[in-house]
Amino acid sequence: MPSLDASLQHWFDLPSLHDAQREAIVALERGGDVLVRLPTGYGKSMCFQLPAVRAHAEGRGATLVVSPLVALMDDQVAALRAKGIPAVAMHGSLRGDARAEAHRLLDEGPALIYASPERLKSTSFRKRVARNGLAYLAVDEAHCISEWGHDFRPEYQTLGALRDGFDIPCIALTATATGRVAAEIARSLDLADPVDIHASIARDNLALSVQLRDGDKDRVTACIDVLKDAGFPRIAGRAIVYVATRKRTRVVAQGLRKAGIMADWYHAGRTVGARQTAVARYESGAAKVLVATSAFGMGMDRPDVRVVIHGEAPGSLEAYLQQAGRAGRDGAPGQCVLLYSAKDALTQKRLWGSRPGPGAEAAWWALHEYAVGTQCRQTILGDWFGEQLPPCGLCDVCVDPEPVQAAATAWKAIRTEKRTERVEKRRADLSVDLDDSQEQAVIDFVGALKRPVGRRLIALGLRGSKAKAAKKRGIPGNPHFGLLKSIPELAVLATIDTMLADGRLAKKGKKYPTVWLPNKPVRVKSDGPPKPRRGSKGPLHDALRNYRQRAARKRNWKPYQVFPNATLDAMMRDRPTTLTELGALPGIGPTRLSRFGTDLLEILAKPR
Repeated sequence: MPSLDASLQHWFDLPSLHDAQREAIVALERGGDVLVRLPTGYGKSMCFQLPAVRAHAEGRGATLVVSPLVALMDDQVAALRAKGIPAVAMHGSLRGDARAEAHRLLDEGPALIYASPERLKSTSFRKRVARNGLAYLAVDEAHCISEWGHDFRPEYQTLGALRDGFDIPCIALTATATGRVAAEIARSLDLADPVDIHASIARDNLALSVQLRDGDKDRVTACIDVLKDAGFPRIAGRAIVYVATRKRTRVVAQGLRKAGIMADWYHAGRTVGARQTAVARYESGAAKVLVATSAFGMGMDRPDVRVVIHGEAPGSLEAYLQQAGRAGRDGAPGQCVLLYSAKDALTQKRLWGSRPGPGAEAAWWALHEYAVGTQCRQTILGDWFGEQLPPCGLCDVCVDPEPVQAAATAWKAIRTEKRTERVEKRRADLSVDLDDSQEQAVIDFVGALKRPVGRRLIALGLRGSKAKAAKKRGIPGNPHFGLLKSIPELAVLATIDTMLADGRLAKKGKKYPTVWLPNKPVRVKSDGPPKPRRGSKGPLHDALRNYRQRAARKRNWKPYQVFPNATLDAMMRDRPTTLTELGALPGIGPTRLSRFGTDLLEILAKPR
């Protein structure tokens, strides 16, 4: 077999590898699992592409590459084919002749098979992929596995089941990840004592800066100022402006256009044609600025991005570094500007939903400390990622610390003033006393309820709120709805608490206490068959789900790591009665079979 450098020269016409790339390739070719954490622009793809062509040349089969974006897959496959390397992309966007051609190439035994995580859910597809043999499994953009990170590919969280079907070395790759996220990736993919390879996050050509900005119009103005100071629209390079929500992409792009800067917008909710048009205009230079959500840029190989602006803060310092790192990939100077406001935290909480993933709040506060910090920006980043980095000499703090210090001091003073205002308002609200008729209105409102409800819903109803939670419980239909509209919510809540304490109202329930009238019976629902568990498909389905939940809790895992929903459905469908039959189901490999097989067969054997 030729040396790595000879293979690199032959297939990719490149002179040499970075030390980290070489270390990753050597570890993978020795048959071990590898976790690669290299900064944006460092050449992560070569860590699996070069071993793939070498394995294929030896007749050891293809390398299966799990990739999150169709455009990323298609671009890499096109680049490989241009070099004479047989490669194919398999994803749900293929139609007609393109689909038939992809299947033909797949049957010919390519060196690399790119597949979306959704595609791998198909048992028949996995069997077809494995028919000619597989040498390696590569999981690109592996940070998608982290719950609190990029959440547009939940299927990434089920890839651990794939290891049971393909007993081959695995390489997982990401641009940035803390030790906690790296551990989560390794655990989710069931990596066996992986070689962890990472390079410094320092980029000596990027000037990092933060501007504390309040208000959407102010931020658009700041974007315009940054871009014009950088030379747009005359400059030859390009720029990316990241925002947190889809709505903001169009608003900001239109604001830039009014200022004479041609911009387009990109988010996952636009049609495929609209997204393709936006990217084509950006690539051609017709629109030198693209305003986008985090859906744009992963795997992007655009070397001449001169400016990356975050019009709103992303959800974590990892996300910020990944997106900012798309500037200056050609080694020429680049600017990375974060426009930060305290209200960005509220935006991120809405995007998290009711269940933020583990580490979400810690990651947010790390970004907050970066934004309001008065140390070198690169040093702060290094601290979060476990590196001791010297001052960069390029960021706003290093170049001129006085304005940064003044802005941070002013921002903290404003926050302190607002906090003081909130405390004073709370005290004023609590000082309001309800008279006898108003207290009777509270009792009458509870008396008119059909079922006990929480104290806050009562307060919302008495104040005439039409919040979603109140509407869901039919609160606006209460005849006493809105009688205490002029009374502060805290005062109503305090009165309810007093009434609960002196016995005029009664508390029902312990874990989720509700409010009711003393001695008034709660109407019991009419007898009938018990309601099935949400998402239930019958008693057996519930039993399997309960077992999975118990097993996951015992091991401090997530339920899908015990077995995914597809495996549960297969057990329901096939009802295996032996370990051999159970082991043939998708997602039940030797490891899961030894751990859970006997228990599962007992559950499946019980009559229900």
